[in-house]
Amino acid sequence: MNQTEINTILDEGLFCIGCGARIQIDKKDEAGWLPKTALEKYLNSDDEEAELLCNRCFRLRNYNEIQPVELNSDHFTKLLNSIGSKNALVVYVVDLFDVTGSLISGLSLSIGKNPVLMVGNKLDILPKSVKENKIKQWLMGEAKELGINVEDVILTRATKGDTGEQIVNQLQTYLKYHEIYVVGVTNVGKSTLINQVVKYVEGVGNVITTSRFPGTTLDQIEIPLDEEHKIIDTPGIIHDWQMAHYIEDKNLKYLLPNKEIKPKTYQLQTGQTIFLGGLAWIDFENQESISATAYFENNLNQHRTKTQTASDFYQKHAGALLVPIPTTTEFEIRTLNIEKGEDVVIAGLGWFALNNKTQVTVHVPKGVSVTSRKSEI
Repeated sequence: MNQTEINTILDEGLFCIGCGARIQIDKKDEAGWLPKTALEKYLNSDDEEAELLCNRCFRLRNYNEIQPVELNSDHFTKLLNSIGSKNALVVYVVDLFDVTGSLISGLSLSIGKNPVLMVGNKLDILPKSVKENKIKQWLMGEAKELGINVEDVILTRATKGDTGEQIVNQLQTYLKYHEIYVVGVTNVGKSTLINQVVKYVEGVGNVITTSRFPGTTLDQIEIPLDEEHKIIDTPGIIHDWQMAHYIEDKNLKYLLPNKEIKPKTYQLQTGQTIFLGGLAWIDFENQESISATAYFENNLNQHRTKTQTASDFYQKHAGALLVPIPTTTEFEIRTLNIEKGEDVVIAGLGWFALNNKTQVTVHVPKGVSVTSRKSEI
């Protein structure tokens, strides 16, 4: 096959089955790049089941190696906004471990009047004592505050084999919608859920590339479910204020749990600080003893010390006792007044549930979101 024929095929459009990016052979550092020799091998293959993967997805699937590409939030937002002109069902996936970081402000404006089915994913990450009905009601309340009219909420377990069947059964209520758009921010598990649906329907697994790295899906991926319905995976919206964007990829294991988290409850006296690895620390400015429960990845080391020596302690132990550390050395301070029964949330990292009214000062890398909310659990 000569270069002219290859160019003609590329102009007509070839797309990576893993991330949805358009295949190209010219710009190695951009999405969809594939070596010319690999493309020729695919085009000349007689194997009808051969998968077309860009180099990035091939390396990710086979070597768990992420190759950075230029991710454009505006491009992702434009794709999301296009849903408003469709007559479709929107499946909105949120990460139950990072709901605050999963919420998309302005989603209702983007998707128009289309109905929303909310999926709270990774229920298996939360403690087994959590009441599912309470979580559903809490999610409905969080969505309502953003102006999102959610018709129903379902909870899924990222690692459970019947998730595909669970979602398909729920979709039976919405058969009049021929297009099903799956939306969410990066790392909520959208592509994994879709793979489980496809596996249940077609018996084929891992159609879409999945990983713990943000931004794995780069463009829309359409997958037929039957002759009349198709499911469409959209790129994860990038929230730059999540902690994942401030650490090296090798340290994502400290942020993204893959098994049930084990909460830690502290009885805190006046003037105590808790370090969350080297990523953040919280000064509890209570005037009397209070109770606080920490919900963070089990690998993340928590260390309690005196507030008056906390800054010096960080300077001395960051990168040694306190690991991991962020990619930036610039921190900022957020002070919040917390009511009894509220959480202090660091987006993409975890949260503290407070059983007493108090004030806290949170030290985080500049740009990371810190908020309070009604207690999730």
